[in-house]
Amino acid sequence: MFLSKKEGFTSREVQVLTGLTNRNLQYWDEQGVFPPSLSRPAGRSPRSGNRRLYSPLDVMVLQAVAALKQKGMSFQRIRKTLRVLRDEMGIEKPFHTALNGSGRISLLTDGKNFYLCRNDREVVNVLKNSGQYLLLPLGEMAQDLKVRVRDLQRSRRDEAAARVSRNGARRAASR
Repeated sequence: MFLSKKEGFTSREVQVLTGLTNRNLQYWDEQGVFPPSLSRPAGRSPRSGNRRLYSPLDVMVLQAVAALKQKGMSFQRIRKTLRVLRDEMGIEKPFHTALNGSGRISLLTDGKNFYLCRNDREVVNVLKNSGQYLLLPLGEMAQDLKVRVRDLQRSRRDEAAARVSRNGARRAASR
C-alpha cells in the first residue's frame, strides 16, 4: 500500500494531510467519535507523553470527514455518518477499496441515507431517483492523499537532511 508508514501518522501530520485542526482530532478522540486506531494518549491530559497515531485508513476516513465538514455538515451529522459507515457499511471496505486504487468508488449521502457507488452509472442511478446529495469521490480523494503523503514524506526527509548537515557543520566548527 502506498501509505506504508509503519509508525503511523501523528496528529500534526494528519492536520497537514486533511486540513483538520488538532482540536478537531482531540475532541473527536475524547468523545469517541473517531479515536486513532494505532495509539492514543492515556487519560485526558494532552501532556500524558503518548501521542495519537493514526493508520493510513484513519487518515483516509478523516480526509472524507474533512470534506463533509468543509461542505457544511454539522458535527452531529458527521458523528452519525461515521456511525453508519462503521456499523452498517463496514467502514474499512469502501476506504480500503479507494486506497488500493480499485475503481472509481464514491459515497453519496443526503444526510440520512448513504449509498456506496462503485462506478459512474451507479452514481447516476442514485441521483436520478431523488433530490440533493453530497458526493464524496473516495477514489479521487485517495489519489490526492497519496500525492500529499509523498510531499509530506519528502519534506520530512529534506528537514532531516538539513538538520544532519547543520549538526555536522557545528561539530566541525567546534573542533
